[in-house]
Amino acid sequence: MKSFLELPSFKKKKSAIFLGCGPSIENFTAEQWKFIKDNFDVWASNNWIVNKDIIPDFYHLEVKMHRSGQLMVDMLNLKHESYKDVCWILDNTRPYLLQFIDPRYFENIFLYDKVYRNGESGAYEIDKKKVSVSCNASLTVILDIMQRMEYESISFAGVDMTSSKYFWTDNPKYEEYPIPDIMKSCKPDERPPDSLHPTFKLKDFIPEFCEFNGIESYNLSPESLLKERMKTCKLEEIPNV
Repeated sequence: MKSFLELPSFKKKKSAIFLGCGPSIENFTAEQWKFIKDNFDVWASNNWIVNKDIIPDFYHLEVKMHRSGQLMVDMLNLKHESYKDVCWILDNTRPYLLQFIDPRYFENIFLYDKVYRNGESGAYEIDKKKVSVSCNASLTVILDIMQRMEYESISFAGVDMTSSKYFWTDNPKYEEYPIPDIMKSCKPDERPPDSLHPTFKLKDFIPEFCEFNGIESYNLSPESLLKERMKTCKLEEIPNV
């Protein structure tokens, strides 16, 4: 296993894209998925492994055992071989994650230590040795790490926040996968599927973070709340890719 500080040496492309699990991610065509794979370092998190269209280069794993634990076991059993070369990024304070990403079978595992921030603004100085958690959201951890990669630009797709639905919610494309009812949307036992995603505050944090760190950023989902503060465009309109 390696420190997350070693991740920059695994950078392959000058630009990155973060793929969220919002429903709008299904709007990409097969040709666009190929374009993404050819031109970006692809980042994903949480239960992205459910997706059928692309395998990320970097995967921040977060598992809530009572909600997604069995799903992750099932999906890794199905996709173990195709995910073996992924760079897995794990929270060092959650050793149970190694139950899923076993170092005996996965070569590229990166661990990080974290510090919690009180502020919700994205304008803050990076801690050189630890990853900062803001707004109680895992995407802030991922951005904190991506900033260290020195990408020319970061694009965001599927970071919708307009509902608590995922790309697999009521989607026949994923009926064959063993997705439990508790994972059909974000916390269905606590909130209606059409309510704002609980991380909706990121609509301000993400643009603030990118602006503060001088990162060119693009929102690729017209449905996303990011459109309020971030340049929104089509995949093919991103400059210098």
